[in-house]
This record gives sequence, structure tokens and C-alpha cells, in this order.
Amino acid sequence: MVEIPGGTFAMGATVDRGYGPIDGPTHDVNVPRFAMAKREITVGEFRAFVKATGHVSKGKCNVYEAGTSWHIDPERSWSAPGFLQEEKHPVVCVSWADTQAYIAWLSAQTGQRYRLPSEAEMEYVTQFGNVDVSHATANIGKVDCCGGAVHDRDIWIETAPVASFPADRLGLHDIRGNVWEWQADCYHASYEGAPTDGLARSACPEPGYHSIRGGSYGDAGEFHDPRFRLRGPVDQGFFTVGFRLARDLAPQPASPTTAPPAVAETLSSMLGAMRGRDVAALDRTLARSVPPQIVYYWGETVSGRDDILQWHREWFAETGWTLEPGPVTHALVDSRIAVVSSTMRYIKSAERQFSILVSHTLTREDSGWKIARIQQTLLEGPE
Repeated sequence: MVEIPGGTFAMGATVDRGYGPIDGPTHDVNVPRFAMAKREITVGEFRAFVKATGHVSKGKCNVYEAGTSWHIDPERSWSAPGFLQEEKHPVVCVSWADTQAYIAWLSAQTGQRYRLPSEAEMEYVTQFGNVDVSHATANIGKVDCCGGAVHDRDIWIETAPVASFPADRLGLHDIRGNVWEWQADCYHASYEGAPTDGLARSACPEPGYHSIRGGSYGDAGEFHDPRFRLRGPVDQGFFTVGFRLARDLAPQPASPTTAPPAVAETLSSMLGAMRGRDVAALDRTLARSVPPQIVYYWGETVSGRDDILQWHREWFAETGWTLEPGPVTHALVDSRIAVVSSTMRYIKSAERQFSILVSHTLTREDSGWKIARIQQTLLEGPE
């Protein structure tokens, strides 16, 4: 399993695919650190579970074929999904109830408390994994729905052996493509009242339905969007749906209050540009970043390099302000993600000044640390 550092991110976006607005509103979620499996559960692993326990799946496997809609084929099952699979392929035709039986068995065998990922965790790793989905990076399907397609590195019409494609920047394989994955959450059409702590939603407005994410070998386009989600009945499987495991981790010990030099250098470049009101220097810093986002303390969100630069041009034009950086108050860094918080004070006069807490999320790529998100929280000053 891979340890995933915690962090805050913007989850969800309201869309209307022809049957009313769903998948919104956008809301900030603080995901604690957790562990996620590098890959999906395989046919071989599920077979070992069945052999050890005698578990019998209900055998309700949904399929579709040319000229038909989704329907249960009683001849299909996890061991006979209708196409050839080897032991290292991801298991499909398993229901949400099957995943819970497997998790209970594995947890008892290992002494570890495994579970399915929450939707928040899945969207978090999908966003920060930052894979440009294509046939070179994932096992995906036809552009025009639906069915498998072969192109580039993708040589599989149906499932591929797990980890056949390179890992994302978090070390995870097949987060998008290969098979959809069951989530821990009950399915809700919107995020009204959704938890902001990264936990799964256990109250089901429509009993018996849970969420599915990730896209499969038979999908392309919007199905692989980090926010795209489906629902499925807990007692039925699909020939495009499998699962992977997650696990809680103990709270992180007290964090250091200094950032590693490479991280500090990236942050210092941006801070220096802001203090000097230097748009060109700010542009150079953002040019080295993933598509960045800033959430200001009054609630405004500005995304993308061009819009952030324009916002700062307008702010730099207002004279009289000085910026005083404060100390780093928190730094959590692993091999791929860093979250560094510090204080800043904006001063125009003795009467007009305010302080904010600034949380920077950075991701590391071959070319170094890159700023992905900045979130501000007002500590003291004007409302």
C-alpha cells in the first residue's frame, strides 16, 4: 500500500447531464493521511478468498452488448466474466457486498483494518495523481461509447493485468481506466451536507446503492474525469467494476516547522515575486507549476496561471501595501506531496492591516516541486 499525505482540496462540481444538477456543490474537504492499495484486487487474490472461506457470490453480473441495455447475465460471474482473464487481472462481476466479505476476511487474516476508499479519498488521489488519461497511460475504451479499444500502449480490449501502466505521481496504478471501483460511500446525487473530513457517507438516501468511480476499459472522455461518479446496487456486480483497498493510518506525529530546502525555495520564489510586485517573476514560478489554484480568505477561488496572474496585476496596482512573511507553522512532506503552512501580514497603515494563514500544497515531479494549491484563512483583520 502507498501512504497518502493528507491535505485540503476542492471536491465536486455541479453538472447537468440531462437529468438535473448533480455532483455539486464544490466544497473544501480536509483528507487525513491514509493508505491506499497501489492496484486493484486481482482475480487470483479473490480466488484465494473464495477457496479459504467458501464464499458464494450472488452471481448477479450486469453486462451490456451491442443492441442491448445493461442487464444481468446469469452465466457471468467473477470467475467467468465473459472474457479471458488471468490471475493478475482485476476481479470484476463482484458486488459491493462481495467486497465487504473479502475485506472482513483479509482484515482477520492480517490484523489490519482494511476498507474501501471514500469518495473524497478517491477524488483527492485522482486530482493529485495528475495523469493525462490516454491509451498511453491507461486501459481505456472507445471515444464514442462504448467498448474497449486498442491503441498505443493499451493492447487490451477488456481488462489488463494490474499495474500494466506507469504509476501516477502518488505511486498508484490504474486509478482511472482498467475497471471502475466500488467506493465506501452510500450514493448521494449531490454533496449537500457532505462531510468535510474525508470520511465516507454512511447514510443512504436510496437504500442499497453505493458509489462507483474511476472509469474502465470500455470508457473514454468524461467517464475518466476525476469527479465523475456512478451508482450501483450493493447486491449486484458489473463486468467493468472491481475494487481496491484503503486503510486508516495513525495520526501524524507533531510536524516540523521548517520546510525542506527544495520546497522552501519554490515557496520563496513566489513570495519574493509578491513582495516585489513582480508579475514576470510570479509568472516564472507559476510556469513551473501544475495548473494552480488559489482560494482567498474571503471565499473567492482563482484557478489557472493566466487568471492568477491577472488577479495579481490588479492587486499590485493598488499602492501602499507591504507584505511581511511570518514563520512556517506546519510542514508535512513526503516523497511526492508537501503541505506547508505559514503566516503572512498585509500592512497599509497601523489601522489597516491583517494577518492570514496560508497553506501551500506542492507536488513533486522530475523537474522539482510545483505549487498546486494555495488556501488562505483569515486570522486577524477586516471581515
